[in-house]
Parts: sequence; structure tokens; C-alpha cells
Amino acid sequence: MAHLFIIAGHGAGDCGAVGYGYTEAERVRALASRLSALGGNDVTVADMNRNWYADNGIIGLNIPKDWQILELHMDSNVPSVKGGHVIIEEGYSPDKYDTALANFISSFFPGRAEKIKPRDDLANPWRAAQRGYSYRLLENGFITNSGDLNKFNGQMDDLARGILNAFGIATASLAKEDSDGKVTSGGTSQDSVQHYGKVSYQSHIRDIGWACWQSDGRMSGTTGQNRRIEAFRLIPVGETDVVVHIKDIGDKEYKNITRNTLIGTMGQKKRIEAIKITGKDTNYAYRVHQKNIGWSAWTFNGNWCGVKGKKLQIEAIEITKAKFLATPFVQNKGWLQESVCNNVIGITGHNLRLEAFKINPLGMDIGVKAHIQDKGWVDYGTINKDTVIGTTNENKRIECLCLKGDFEYRVHIQNSGWTDWTKADGVATLGTVGQELRIEAIQFR
Repeated sequence: MAHLFIIAGHGAGDCGAVGYGYTEAERVRALASRLSALGGNDVTVADMNRNWYADNGIIGLNIPKDWQILELHMDSNVPSVKGGHVIIEEGYSPDKYDTALANFISSFFPGRAEKIKPRDDLANPWRAAQRGYSYRLLENGFITNSGDLNKFNGQMDDLARGILNAFGIATASLAKEDSDGKVTSGGTSQDSVQHYGKVSYQSHIRDIGWACWQSDGRMSGTTGQNRRIEAFRLIPVGETDVVVHIKDIGDKEYKNITRNTLIGTMGQKKRIEAIKITGKDTNYAYRVHQKNIGWSAWTFNGNWCGVKGKKLQIEAIEITKAKFLATPFVQNKGWLQESVCNNVIGITGHNLRLEAFKINPLGMDIGVKAHIQDKGWVDYGTINKDTVIGTTNENKRIECLCLKGDFEYRVHIQNSGWTDWTKADGVATLGTVGQELRIEAIQFR
């Protein structure tokens, strides 16, 4: 059995190859972390904050000569080119580890004409040979080929196990089955393109690592694959504090975060179960997709989102700026709880009319007109948080709305359901007039 010394290629500002929103440097570092976690004491990972090619790291390396050096890379080309192989220094014969590794990687990532490729134009193989180290470079498929990339991301632990087995690091030394169960196929994955916006965030996902940045309410993470979010980053809009509830740790607070603050853990298989984001200068809105529960309601700045103490992992998150808050007054229910406007404001499916609502505009200028049973159109002008739109305790339905502001909205109408999303331009109306049909709920975005 060998001892494996892992070098993750590129890094320190050099992203390497790029494909489908992923970078080579980040992907091979995710793989290096899995090799370390699964290989235990038989694996040493070189400093991943360095670029071992650019800083001539192997020249100054001081490790036992019987350790096996493996440098991790991904290749790039046109999208149709695929496959993995092993590169060694020209003039040297492949040893048993090179051969075993080449046989594995060519079956895992098929498509290359040569399993082992000797080359004399790469610096690190030459440097290792000069120092007397046993070295090989592993191309883990093409980051520009969707099939290779999806297999790399979706079967990273299988890839890591195959690499370890090639060096005689048997499965007996690998980690036990994950306490959150096995990853499953199918489901939904986040967009594989980087999205930056007013509120940007990035998740570290089980067996995938750091995924692409998402923003402004886009999903970050996966659903239906049993993949926990272990950590995330958030580019703060002004001073922002975050608290997360982590498996075996409990509540952990991160004060005045930066875009580089790692919220959660990496390499410890610890799920995040709940989050709380508090902006001092920004009102955040966020929701989570939690195992066995699904999507939560949108949660407002400074409140917990997710269920603690039930051993349920958060699998996806969405974060945005809260546009405003709304509170409905519903037939037979009275005033309900104030909520982020992204949620359904009112109750659908129970034949209950929306009789009134209030909006806390959070600084936004919002104009409202409402058509009310027996009263006709009422112009409320520019509303404030205390404006009651509609009536209370008069048993009168709201029938139609005309709103103005920087948002879209839709209404749920008796017998016909949800309307299309409509821009709040102060001209378009949603609902009916003269048909005695109630509006049951509103939703904003």
C-alpha cells in the first residue's frame, strides 16, 4: 500500500480550465478533499492555497521518497472531446501504480486513445523526476464535456475510491456509509452558470463541493438527490450576521461576514439544518429546501428558517432582498401573521375571501386601488405600513386590484385560480368587476 501525496492543480488566482460555470482549480480541490476524507492517514494533501506549478513547489518539496505524488487536473477542448488519462515524464516507464490508475481512469472517463501519455513539455513531471520522486499527473476527464463533468460532480466519491484503490489504499480504510444516507439520482440541480446580482451566494454541496454562485432568489443546491449543504458563502449587502445550526455543533454565529466567510464546515460531513440571516442595512428574505419537508416559506431578515433538532439536512437555499411585507385579513380568520411578500398572502383552497391586507413597504413607494364589494373602487394613494386596504369585520370581499410599484403580482380568484404574473404599473387590473367573485390571495415578486 502506498502513501499518496496529492497536489491540486492551478489555484492561487489561476482558475485553470473553465466549463459550464465550473473551474478546474475548484473542482480538483473538491476531489482532493474527498481523497483526503476517504483515504484517511494514507493520504496527504499539499497546501491547496498554492499553485505548485507557478511557485516551483516540487523543487523545494521534502517528503519521503517512497510516497507517491499525484497531481490532479481536468482537461479542456471542444465539447465533444472526452476521456481521462495519466501523464508521466517522457523517458520513464510506467510503474504498477501508473498502470492501475490508467486502467481505472480510462474506464471511468472513456474516450482517450492513450491511457498513459509520456510528455516532455510539462514542468512538474520533470521537476519530480529531478528530485527522485515517483510522480504522475491525472487528467480527470474534460471540464468542457458535459458528460465528463456531470460524472465528476455526481460520482466524485466513486472517482476518489477508484483512485485510492489504484494505489492499494483499500476500501477497508475508507469512511463508513454516510449518516445522511446515499446520494440518489434524478432530482433537480442548480444552474451550472455563475449568476451575480444584488444578493449573491454559493453553496458547498455534498460530493460536489463549491457550486456556481447564484443570486436574487435563484436556487443554490439540489433537490431530490439527498445532497446536504455543508457550507455556504454570501456576499453581504452592508453589515450582515449569519447564524447556522450544524449537525453535532448546534448554533454557530458568524458576525459581520465577508464574501470569503465560510459559513458551515467542509470535509466533516456535517449538514446545516437551519439558517438565520440578519442584515443591518438590508432586509433579506430567504427560504430553504429541507429533506422530507420540501420548500419552507420565505423568511424575513433576522428569523430562523429550517427545522432544528430533527436531523434533517438543508439541500437548497434561495436568498434575495425583501421587497416588502404583507399581512392579510381573511374571512373567519381575522388578521394573519405578517409575511414576506413572496409568500402567498391569504388562503387558497378553502373558499375564504381576502377581506383586507396591509403592506409594510420597507421604503418602496407603492400605490394601491381596490374594488370592494358594495363600495366600488377605492384609491388608497401611496400606502404606508398602517394603511388597511379593504374592510375588516364587514364581510366584504376584495374583487379587483390595481397596484403600482417596482414588482410583479398575481391574484387567486374564486373559481378560476391564479392569474398570470403582471407588472404593477398602476394601469393593469387583476380580478373581476361586476361578477361577485372574491379574491382569495395575492402573491408578489
